[in-house]
Amino acid sequence: MSEERAGTDGAGAGPARTDLPAADGGGPAAGRGAGTGEGHDGPAITLRVDQNAYLPAAAGRAEMHAIVRVEAQGLGPAAARAAACEVIVIDCSSSMTWPPTKIMAARKATVAALSALRKGTRFAVVRGTERAEVVYPPTGGVAVAGPDTKAAATHAAMKLAAVGGTAIGTWLDLARRLHTEQPAPLRHTLLLTDGKNESDEPGHLARVLDECASCFTCDARGIGDDWDAAELKEIARRLRGRADAVLDDSDLPAEFAAMTRGSMARALTGLRLRVRTRAGGAVGLVKQVYPTRLDLTGEGTRPDSRTWEWSTAPWADEVREYHLCVLADPEGDAQDEEIELAEVELSLDADPDRGAAGIRLPAAQSVLVRWTDDPLLSSRIHPRLAHYGTDDALGLTVTAAYDAYMAGESQQALEHWGRAVRLAHQLGNEKMLDRLRGLVDIVNAAAGEVRLREEIRPLDLNSTMVLSDESSHFRGPDPGAPAPGLPLSPAAPAGPDVECPNCKRLAPATAAFCQQCNTTLGPGGPGTPAGAV
Repeated sequence: MSEERAGTDGAGAGPARTDLPAADGGGPAAGRGAGTGEGHDGPAITLRVDQNAYLPAAAGRAEMHAIVRVEAQGLGPAAARAAACEVIVIDCSSSMTWPPTKIMAARKATVAALSALRKGTRFAVVRGTERAEVVYPPTGGVAVAGPDTKAAATHAAMKLAAVGGTAIGTWLDLARRLHTEQPAPLRHTLLLTDGKNESDEPGHLARVLDECASCFTCDARGIGDDWDAAELKEIARRLRGRADAVLDDSDLPAEFAAMTRGSMARALTGLRLRVRTRAGGAVGLVKQVYPTRLDLTGEGTRPDSRTWEWSTAPWADEVREYHLCVLADPEGDAQDEEIELAEVELSLDADPDRGAAGIRLPAAQSVLVRWTDDPLLSSRIHPRLAHYGTDDALGLTVTAAYDAYMAGESQQALEHWGRAVRLAHQLGNEKMLDRLRGLVDIVNAAAGEVRLREEIRPLDLNSTMVLSDESSHFRGPDPGAPAPGLPLSPAAPAGPDVECPNCKRLAPATAAFCQQCNTTLGPGGPGTPAGAV
């Protein structure tokens, strides 16, 4: 059992309902879940929406914020795996020779990654200098993983020589070409570098990232003291991966093996997140908040005037959470009644060759609003939203400290690092606290009282900065429990789901209209036209 599922934050099971009492201190319908795995074998996706549905009626147009939690389960042997391609890119610039442990660690890490490849995976090993060269297979292109090819690639990896410059854009462009020449829909690149992108022409890396963004995902590691944390973060952000520092050269083989196993565990591509608002509504923002922070707002497509859709990176058995903001306007809405602002649903490519065979999707979930004059109800923040708001502040603070220190503003950096320590302590983020200890001596973590260390290594500075986009998971109370000291809000009237007489879509009992065709379902009676969309 994964740590996520073993914790206190399980998704609810059974059919989705919006007539539940307040939960988690979050107002009505907080923590609504669409559990699809209980009592059924096989791969499944679950979906839940957590929010405080109350907004102040007198405030006028407002924002409704919610956390959307998506979990994939059983995508391993039970799912029809999509074909995969793995490209391993190793920095072989001259600086990798000192200390000698760097190039030796790079060779051993490449071997560890090769060992973790699943049989049948297409793969290549790329040597990166001021140019990019496929060192295995020796004929260029990609090979198919099997005992013989992995042994031959291991032999080639142990001969990697470090002589030349650093052209990360050129390396990634070769990875793109290798990936696009294959029919494999699951494409992943491992990148190791100890330097900055100095051998490419200005602007080349940015152009390459534009071309690679829809082609493959990339996990990156920086080794040594001279790599650029901001550059590595940008690569990971654009290519939907994770970046980190190699704190000890001897740790690199284990990290490469773990990243490759993670890549090999991915079995599903083509999952999409769709939000459909009521007539006149709009989506304000969509951000992934776990396991990394990633603003998706500008990357969506608009199938029609009321629908927003975003594609996600490939999935293994894992949890991802998203911060969704929907704009709400009280004009014409009844007060103290639960109203559906939008619905959130998931879709996937039905092609079984893309890992979608036999996967059950959850029912759509509602984003609600209940207008009220009670400031106690409307001022409450759902614990998940509060957690990820604090987590976002931690990432911004760490980045601000890095920028200040690089600009020579040590005192300003120290103030930011003190706040970062306080936020990390509040979140229970021990990984970030450990990184911050390389920069400051912590006197009182809860108060953010710190002292600047006499000597700060570039590795410690980079390792903290590169971690600033990685988020910590919410470990709050059981979704069914109210927040301590806060009363439960009145429950919405219970009742069965309502079937739209026009399009047959099921809607919650409290829905005033059908999200699919806009037919009125409220007091006027089912089937009453609601006007043109």
